[in-house]
Amino acid sequence: MYINYIGAVAMSEFVSNPIFYIETTKDIPISKSNTLIEAGFDLTLAEHDLMTLAINKLHKQATGNHEVFITAQEFAVANKISESHAYQQLKATADKLMERHLKFPLYIDLDKKQNKEPNAVCVVPPKHGRYETVPTKHNWLQSVGYMESNGFIYLLFTDPIRFLIDKTGDAYTTYNFTNTIEMTTFGGKRLYEMVCKWKDLGKTKLMYIDEWKEFFGVVDKYPRTAEFKRWVLLPAIAEVNAQGDFRISLNQEKIGRTITHFQILIKKLKTEKTKEESKPNRDPNTVDIFANITDAQIAKYSMILCKLGSISDLSNFPDYPTFANWIGKILRDPESANPIHAKRIFKALRTETDFKD
Repeated sequence: MYINYIGAVAMSEFVSNPIFYIETTKDIPISKSNTLIEAGFDLTLAEHDLMTLAINKLHKQATGNHEVFITAQEFAVANKISESHAYQQLKATADKLMERHLKFPLYIDLDKKQNKEPNAVCVVPPKHGRYETVPTKHNWLQSVGYMESNGFIYLLFTDPIRFLIDKTGDAYTTYNFTNTIEMTTFGGKRLYEMVCKWKDLGKTKLMYIDEWKEFFGVVDKYPRTAEFKRWVLLPAIAEVNAQGDFRISLNQEKIGRTITHFQILIKKLKTEKTKEESKPNRDPNTVDIFANITDAQIAKYSMILCKLGSISDLSNFPDYPTFANWIGKILRDPESANPIHAKRIFKALRTETDFKD
C-alpha cells in the first residue's frame, strides 16, 4: 500500500530523525490521555500497540503536527519481535486502520461558553460542575499508508484525536509499555491501562454493563451478561493478574437478582520504582539535568523566559509577572506540569539564556 499523502514537514521530520524507540531503551514509558484510556473502541493487538506507540511518540516529540511515522525497526524494538515480523504486522495493520473508530465524551464549560471565552471544550469535566457532556464518535485517522521500500507506516490523525493528544497533560496515565508486550489479548491490554489509571484509588469507577461493553468495543456482541463475563471480562482480568503488577478482582452490583454494574478492585503487588530508577534513557536536553536549580535562579530566569518569543504561545496570562510565576512553578517542579510545556521551557532555559547548571 502506498501513501496517498505525506506532508512536507512530516517527511522532513522523518528523514532527519525517524527513530524514537531505540534498542538501548529498557523501558518504554507511555503517557496517554485518560480520555483515550477510557474511550470505547475495538482494535487488534497489533493495531492497539501501533496506536499506543504512535500517540505516545507524537505527544512527546511535540512537533505540532498531526502526522507521525513508525518504522518497522521501532515497532520491532518496542514489541521485542523480529524486524521481518514487524514489517508483516505493519503492512497488515495499514490496510484496516482507516476503518477503525472510537467513542469518548467531551465536556463544554458552560461558563466559558456563556462568556464566549476560548477553550470551552474540555477533555475533563470542569471542577465547578457547570458543564454539558457531549458523546462523540470519531475515526482515528485521516490518512494512513505503508511504504514497504522504506519500512515505515505513516499515520495522519484526525483533528479530534490530535485534540486529545494535545490535551494529554490535562489528565493522563503513565505506564511501561514493556510490561504489556507478553499479553495476548486486546482486552487484557485495555484493562491493564484502565487499572493503571485507577491503581492509586484501589478500584475503578462503578460502571454499567453496557459501559464496560463499549469500553471493550463489544456493544453489539454478547447480549447475555454471563457471556460477556465469560468471554471478555474474566479473561482480561486473568491476563492482568498473570502479568504480575496487580492483583485485581471483580465486584458486581445487583438490583434484585439482575447484575447491573461491574467494578474492578485493585491491589498493587510490585513496589513502584523510585523516580531515579524509573527514569528512561534521556537525552541531555530533558528536564532531568536541571534538578538542582535554586530559588534565586528560578526568580531570575522565570522573568527572562516569560519575555521570550519562542514560548510566548504558552501564555494566556494578562501580564509578564503572572506568566513568570507560572514558569517558576514549572522550573521548581517540572514533573507536576504538562511534559510538553516543561520540555519547551527547559529547552529555552538551556539554549536562550546564560543559565549554567
